[in-house]
Amino acid sequence: GALFSTIEPGYARPTYAVGAFFVSASVIVGLSTVVSRYAEAGRRQSRELGQANTQLVELSDHLRDSHAEAEEAYAKLRSAQAELVGSAKLATLGNLIAGVAHEINTPLGALHSNHDTIARALDRLQEILEDEVVDEDELEDVRRIVKAIDGVTATNNMAVDRMVKLVDSLRTFGRVDRSDIDRVDLHEGLESTLAILSHELKDRIDVVKDYGDLPRVECYPNQIHQVFMNLIVNATQAIEGRGTLTLRTRPEADEVAVEIADTGVGITEENLARIFDPGFTTKGSRMGMGMGLLITSQIIDRHGGRIAVESE
Repeated sequence: GALFSTIEPGYARPTYAVGAFFVSASVIVGLSTVVSRYAEAGRRQSRELGQANTQLVELSDHLRDSHAEAEEAYAKLRSAQAELVGSAKLATLGNLIAGVAHEINTPLGALHSNHDTIARALDRLQEILEDEVVDEDELEDVRRIVKAIDGVTATNNMAVDRMVKLVDSLRTFGRVDRSDIDRVDLHEGLESTLAILSHELKDRIDVVKDYGDLPRVECYPNQIHQVFMNLIVNATQAIEGRGTLTLRTRPEADEVAVEIADTGVGITEENLARIFDPGFTTKGSRMGMGMGLLITSQIIDRHGGRIAVESE
């Protein structure tokens, strides 16, 4: 108690006040430093978040552009594939033009020759009919002329039928009005292909047909006809000299099978694994079709089918 009595209260309070002041300032400075650190950290995080957001936006834009580029590339690929199929078809048709022209020229030549024969026969018949008196020899001439005209007319009819079938076969193979999916008779497609290739087959290749009872098949007719053309051309090219081409068809559950076999040169095991590779070809052999078998494989795959090759 004496201690407090000797110390003036006025001095004690300021001492406490000063002490309290310095303590409060220290706390404020400490808090200010912490707040400043948090603020800086917040600003740094904000900057990092801003940068991350910018990167995210850029990445999103890049992904969107990449997706668009991928879609565009896919569209171009599909377009190129369609053009490739069309180009292969045009190339095949181009290779067939000479043969088909020869096939059509043959009956046309017969028609032209027969026209001259008929014209001469009719002139002779006119001379006989103009005579007032017709003897037995002249009557026999008339009979021969009539018979000759009948024979020539029959030949003309066959020539015309042949040309009509060739034209119909070409139309069946490449008709623009059948470019959409349709239910078709596959045997019709095989027969039209054989008709177009008759110049490659006659006098050299015997054709054996073993057709089953097939239902009409839903497909793209033009593309399936292209498959038949590619495979039959490949088979005929493989046959050196005389040989046999065999066509077999049969129903299998919910599918149909078409087999095209030939007695031509075989394919080595090494090449057998590569025949559907893009651009694969072995000059001077049955693999000289280049893109033909690749296109064939793509068409079959597009139809949900399968294609396999065996060689003995």
